[in-house]
Parts: sequence; structure tokens; C-alpha cells
Amino acid sequence: MGLELAERLAIDIDILVNRKRKETSDSKDVVNLEEIEEKLDFLQTEYQELKNAEMLQITSVENAEKEEKAAFNQFVSEGGKIASEKSQLEKQHHQKTLEVEEARQGMCEMAAGVLPLALIDNLLIQAQTQGEKEYRIQQAQIAGDILFERDKRLLDLITKLNISPTDFTQIKEFLAEDITTLNANLIQPEEMWLSADAENLSQLGNVLYYLQNARNLAKQQLKILINKEDEIIALERQMQTAASPEAYDNLVEKLKNAQKNFTNTKLNYASIKQRVVELENEIEKTKKELKEYTTQTIDKNNTEHIITASAKVQETLKIFREKLTLRKLNKLEKEVTECFRYLLHKSDLVHRVAIDTHTFSLSLYDPQGKTVPKHRLSAGEKQLLAIAFLWGLARLSGRKLPVAIDTPLGRLDSSHRSNLVDKYFPAASHQVILLSTDTEIGEKEVKVLRESGAIAREYLLKYDSAKRQTTVVDGYFW
Repeated sequence: MGLELAERLAIDIDILVNRKRKETSDSKDVVNLEEIEEKLDFLQTEYQELKNAEMLQITSVENAEKEEKAAFNQFVSEGGKIASEKSQLEKQHHQKTLEVEEARQGMCEMAAGVLPLALIDNLLIQAQTQGEKEYRIQQAQIAGDILFERDKRLLDLITKLNISPTDFTQIKEFLAEDITTLNANLIQPEEMWLSADAENLSQLGNVLYYLQNARNLAKQQLKILINKEDEIIALERQMQTAASPEAYDNLVEKLKNAQKNFTNTKLNYASIKQRVVELENEIEKTKKELKEYTTQTIDKNNTEHIITASAKVQETLKIFREKLTLRKLNKLEKEVTECFRYLLHKSDLVHRVAIDTHTFSLSLYDPQGKTVPKHRLSAGEKQLLAIAFLWGLARLSGRKLPVAIDTPLGRLDSSHRSNLVDKYFPAASHQVILLSTDTEIGEKEVKVLRESGAIAREYLLKYDSAKRQTTVVDGYFW
């Protein structure tokens, strides 16, 4: 149950104390010990104070940074930043104004060209369409006159060729029909009012082409002009939000103070941090020096501390042993009670098993809390109680302990035998060795164990009285 560990520890502490007392009998103090320890204490005290100051300074740095950001945000939100950039904004405003004037001048130059004709764009296109129609009709009329003269000469020639009157008539009708078809295909306008020639139409086409380019360019220039004017309006609004000179001076002063405070706070923090590092190095150096000079004295102090503390440890161990024993016994009582009631076929005979803290004797109690005298138990029940006690110890230890049982069913009646065979043997441990005779575990019991798969190996010990030797044979009596 682990109770022996506390006892062993108490004995080991006594041995350690005796050993330490022998060591301290010949030890000597070092003269410089107190001086070095005082120096180390002083350095450690200063180091701790600086560490505390460092933590406070970190908070101060954070607060100063917040104040600097707040001052800058106020400087920006109240127009201080714009006021500081006002001259630059004015330059930009002047530049944008010149660009707008330049764009407007360009628009005026375009207006002095063909651009005004865009107002009668539809009329010009209509005139172009009308002119083209009239020009095509003129060309067709000229072509008709030429064809008429050609047909006349052709008929004169045919007359001289002695062609039959019938053929002559068909040719003449064909030519007349061709002229009629040509005249019918001519699209006659309602009124011929342009009388434009090819050169006039070409000039009009050029005007429309340049007019389209001028219109596109004018749109681009107008878009640029609008954008420039919007930029000028935005710059004017920015300049209007700029702080007044007095307010600007106050904002600048506040921002400079916040920035200065933030810078000084960071410098103080860096100085403290550097001193902390220096102290860490000094403390480490002093500790090495202390170790060189005071190994023997420190060992003596440690030894005396061990000797002094050993008595307290022994007292604590005594209390620990008592409480541990009580706790273990309480758990053991539960385990033994559970095991005993599990094996006992008379479930109402014993309700609880109690173990005395000092003598470790067993006491039995019935369901009414009355003591059950042990002499009332039969020999088999006493054997079951002993088995339950060992089983409880094994379960409480938490260890895998093999169990060997000699004459396991001796002095047990049939019901108790059945309980052990069914309940205890298969569950007693991971390895259970039964040394039985054929009268204890008979054919019926071994059959039950085999069917439950509880038996891993079977051996039969045969004794030869003549040879006075025992032979191990695989198998059982059955």
C-alpha cells in the first residue's frame, strides 16, 4: 500500500542528519563572507528597485505615447496640419488656376475654328446626303445622254448592214427599253437645290471629319476643365478649414510639448534599462565571487538548515504516516468488504469489514451495525475472508502481482467453491497459479474454468514412489 515509503524516508532522514553533523564538525567559516553577502544584498535591493522603476517607466512611456498621438490627432483635426501646409496649398491653387485658364483658352481657340458648326451638325449631314443624291443623278443624266448618242450611231450602222427589219426592230426595242430602265432607276429628289459638284462634296466631307475630331477634343478639354475646377474647389475648402494663426501656434506648442515629453520618457526608460543590465552583470559577478569564497560556509549553512529542518520533517512525516495509514485503511476496508461480499453466498451475513488503525485486526459488522463474532464464521467463510483480504490488498496496491494458491478449495462447501471458481480465480490477477488436488477442483470445476477461457496452462505432477521423483506432465486429471 506504499506505507513503507514514509517509514523508509524517516530512517533515511535520520541517516542524513547524522552524516551532516559529522560534516559540520570540521568546517570553517570564511572571513570575507559577510562583506560579500552585504554587497550582494545591496546590489539585489538596488536591482529590485530599478526593476520596479522600469515597470513604472514602461507605463509612463505608454502614456506619453498616447498623449503624443492625441496631440497630433488634435493638431490634424483642428486644422493645424492644413495651416502648416497652407503655403503649399496656395501654390497648388495658383497652379490649378493657371491650368484652368489655359484649358479655357484652348476651348476659345477651338471655338474660333470649325467647332461652332457643331450646332448645325444635322443640317450639314443632311446637305451632304442631298448633295450626294444630286451628284449621282447628274452623273446618271450625263451617262443617259452618252448612251442615247451611242444608240443612235449604232442604229445607223445596223441600217447599213442589211439586217432584216425584224432583227432591226428587236435591237431598237432592246435599246429603247434599256434607256427606259436607266431613267426609271434614277432617284429624283423633290427639289434640286444644291447643284454640288465633286469638289464641293469633298470639301463638305472634310469639314464633317474635322468637326467630329474637334467635338471629341472639345469633350476632352471640357472634362479636364471640370476636373481642374473641382480640384480648385477642394483646395479652397481645405484652406478654409485651416486653423487661425493663434490657434495654430497653440496646437504646435502642445504637439511639441507632447513629443518632447515622449522623447524624454523614452530616454529615461533606456537609461534605467541600461542600468538594470549593468546591475545584472554585477550581481552575476558577485555571485561567482561569493561562490568562490563561500562554498564551504554555504555548505555549512545548508547543512545546519537541513539538520534544523529534519526535526520538523520528522514531525510532519509522523502526521503524514498517520493520515496516509488511515486513508489507505479506509480504502482497504472498502476493497475487502466488496471482495468478501462478492465471494460470500450469504450476502446479509456481513455488511462491513473494519480494520483497526494500530493493530490492523479485522472486525465484521452486520447490516444493523452490530459486531459479527469471527467464531460464527465457518472454516470456509474464514478462508474466504482471508482470500478477500489478500485480494483487497492486491487491488489497492494497483500493481500486477501474481497469485499462487495452494489447496484453494480446502474446507469450502459447494456454494463457496462455486463462488471462487466463477468469481475469484478468473479475476484474482493477471496470473493465478492454482496448486490443487482432484478432490478440490474436480471435473465440473475445471470444465467451467476451461469454458470461460480462464485457464492458460495445465500441468499434472505425478510422483513415482519407486524412483522417488516427481514428473511434470501436460494436462490435468481430466
